[in-house]
Amino acid sequence: MQAMTLKGDRRTGLGKRPSRKLRETGSLPVIIYGHGETPEAITLSRHDVEVALSHGARTLAVAVGGETKQYLIKEVQYDYLGHAPIHLDLARVDLHERVRVKVGIELRGVPKGVSEGGVLDQYLADIEIECTVIDIPETIHPLVSHLTLGQSLLVKDIPLPPGVVAVTNGEDRVATVRALAEAPTTEAPVEGEVVAEPELITRGKKEEAPEEEA
Repeated sequence: MQAMTLKGDRRTGLGKRPSRKLRETGSLPVIIYGHGETPEAITLSRHDVEVALSHGARTLAVAVGGETKQYLIKEVQYDYLGHAPIHLDLARVDLHERVRVKVGIELRGVPKGVSEGGVLDQYLADIEIECTVIDIPETIHPLVSHLTLGQSLLVKDIPLPPGVVAVTNGEDRVATVRALAEAPTTEAPVEGEVVAEPELITRGKKEEAPEEEA
């Protein structure tokens, strides 16, 4: 899998306030760590990172000080709305090193069970896999068209590329075709029976999420 190349700059100002100023200028604070080396603080263009993430990038080639190296995208922190990235962690890796990452699942096909009156429920949006850095798939697309009413797709049923193995429990359900539940019937109360008043559920005011610290 070919990594996207981004231009980075070294940074010295660490902490909440300098990171906030960086974001205001369209930059993203980044920490590079791993392989027993000293963590390195750099900045990348937030727009470039967003483009890379939107294309399903798992690794990034970063050019800093005239030297380009490839890193594994280890963690992305988003704002409290979950929209914009506010911090990025990159890990130093050998491209042939085996790593564990989570990969998204996009189901393909219409199950046979749907035409039988069922509905497809997906339980897992991603699974954890182990493979070399260069073999990390962007997304996994298992077929579900063969599933009939009551059948499930398990993790162990998903065909994976050569060299890729699932770490997630193989017996975990990815999706199931279930029968549509019948609408509950409403019966008239028996004469003299006391009908309980519905319980009133109130919710407190939602607390605002604290601002992430880089």
